[in-house]
Amino acid sequence: MSDWYYAAENEQKGPINESELKASLASNKISGETLVWTDGMDNWTPANQVPALSFRAAPEPAKVQPGTATTPASTVVSAGPDVNNPDSTKPVDLAAMLGKPESLEVSAEDADTNRVFGILAYLGIFVLVPIIVAKDSPFAKYHSNQGLVLFIAEIAISIILTIVNIVIYSVLPFAHILTSLLELVYLGPLVLIVLGIINAAAGKCVPLPVIGGIKLLK
Repeated sequence: MSDWYYAAENEQKGPINESELKASLASNKISGETLVWTDGMDNWTPANQVPALSFRAAPEPAKVQPGTATTPASTVVSAGPDVNNPDSTKPVDLAAMLGKPESLEVSAEDADTNRVFGILAYLGIFVLVPIIVAKDSPFAKYHSNQGLVLFIAEIAISIILTIVNIVIYSVLPFAHILTSLLELVYLGPLVLIVLGIINAAAGKCVPLPVIGGIKLLK
């Protein structure tokens, strides 16, 4: 078997036998465009144009962009309705829904003019007065938002306690003691109402604990 020579890095390499050359070409150690020569050839010729060196080169791996992860074929999932929708896999951020408690700087004139509306915002159903009458006042709107949240919370607590009391009275003999203790839950909103009234009377717009980040009025 004839010895072969090939050109690499502008240098002549060899001699190597034909089987070694074919193995190098098949494994892509030597490119099919590499010039080769052996006895009997007139000129140096690309290896892929020499009949004696016919071979099937190993396929080149697909190029992957830097930072792109490849996925095995066995793990590919057919595209569903949420394809290209990264938000579909994100957990619900309750903190973002509740918002961040923020104070509000208002003018002294706004605070003085709408101080009464700020106080009314914490008196139950009277929160509708500043919402309707003083809707353009940042001071009144700030306290109306907090007052509305407290008013809704009180209604929700009343409904829940009513249902719980009905259940308790139907199964426990000394239900009145337990229901009396449950009434203490109203102390939470009551404390916040007092704090809100104090802040409004002082002309301040500072968030209340727990509910200060909830915004119902835009």
